[in-house]
Amino acid sequence: MSTPQLAELALTRGVPTRRFLAFVRRLYAGDPGYCATLELTLESALSASTSFFRRCSCRPVAVERGGEIVAQCLLIHDPALPAVQVGFFEALPDEQAAVDVLLAEARAEAERLGVDRVIVGMDGHLSVGVGLLVDGFGQVTFGSTWNKPYYASYFADLDRADLTVYSGLTSDAVQRVRRLTRRAPGEVTVREIDLRRWDDELETFRVLCDATLGTTDLYAPTQHGHFAELMGDLKPFLRGENLLFAMADGREVGFVFWHPDYNEILPTGRPLSIPEIAWRYVTRRRRIRTAVVNAIGTLPDAPTSTTAALLGRLADHVDGRYDTYETCFVWDGNAASRGINRYLDATPARRYAIWTTR
Repeated sequence: MSTPQLAELALTRGVPTRRFLAFVRRLYAGDPGYCATLELTLESALSASTSFFRRCSCRPVAVERGGEIVAQCLLIHDPALPAVQVGFFEALPDEQAAVDVLLAEARAEAERLGVDRVIVGMDGHLSVGVGLLVDGFGQVTFGSTWNKPYYASYFADLDRADLTVYSGLTSDAVQRVRRLTRRAPGEVTVREIDLRRWDDELETFRVLCDATLGTTDLYAPTQHGHFAELMGDLKPFLRGENLLFAMADGREVGFVFWHPDYNEILPTGRPLSIPEIAWRYVTRRRRIRTAVVNAIGTLPDAPTSTTAALLGRLADHVDGRYDTYETCFVWDGNAASRGINRYLDATPARRYAIWTTR
């Protein structure tokens, strides 16, 4: 890269929230694959509206040319994870030099904090957002991230790990689950969460997530109230059936969290308010034809039939109501989760990646 081109670039630290969001909205204006529900977590990070983001260091930084932002991100450090995250990354095309400036700033931040890793494509915590989309572009389901197709090229020189979202026909999956549950012993029961006890139930969910998903790469331990706050905006749209607990010997030993794909009934390529999202859900929710299996986990000492019991109850709820389903991300190295998807005859729908500095 020539010296004059580098000289045109200026790093800005502490970008105001309004300006940070304005760049995102200009970048995705009219984009048919982008749904503004993605902005909910970004706004939460920028405003530190949850205890998780208040505990983290979150520095909005941008690279400008001629007073205009050409690339930006949040440099996030969760004290529970020894890394600096290049989160909520956005950039214009053909701006490799600007992206390199952001990466240099991330490395400097890591050195200042005494950590030895920079992660690109993670938005604070695995439960918040992870992965830049690299294959399968189109409008994404609620809970998945979306970005411009050229982003992966900016990080080609870094170490890469891949994740996959799977999908399939609900009717086919239900039939396979029915065969599985017929053979499973009946020592496990399944209950819905009590939405009137939101904080307590979401705390049970948090403890189970830490104990099960905690073995997942890059999953950092959470603190009390993490999921109650994280999912607070989603609460009005959830029913008890959307978070199921497996019970054995009087205790919760597993869970499955699923929800409709709210994005199906929302306009794309423009900002949306919470009231607008709510109105469309109330008036159009029956048009949603895709269910999203966000997360599933069982304790190591849970009965072997726990997963079958959870999938069986999930099948009861989605059978006849949804045409297709999608999973949340699955690390390509996660043999157990990939095995479940193979059994259900699910196929890859989209692929994501994260990158780490060497």
